[in-house]
Amino acid sequence: MTMIRDAIIERMKELNLNPNQLSEMLKSDIPRQTIYDFLSGRTDARTEVASALMRALGLKIAKEKQRNKKKAPASKRVKN
Repeated sequence: MTMIRDAIIERMKELNLNPNQLSEMLKSDIPRQTIYDFLSGRTDARTEVASALMRALGLKIAKEKQRNKKKAPASKRVKN
């Protein structure tokens, strides 16, 4: 969950939101203490909580593009 937590915290900084403001946005969905515990790293969030936080902040999970990996020339490949 660290990557997700880091992305959420970074987005909060971009939007100039503090945990209290975020909890106000989600008060009908997620208890304030759950948000504070997740953001502080005291607990990991359930999928529903992480999804709600990401949705509120306009974050999405996207597949990372693969980089073109060049193979070493046959003469330099390790042989077993």
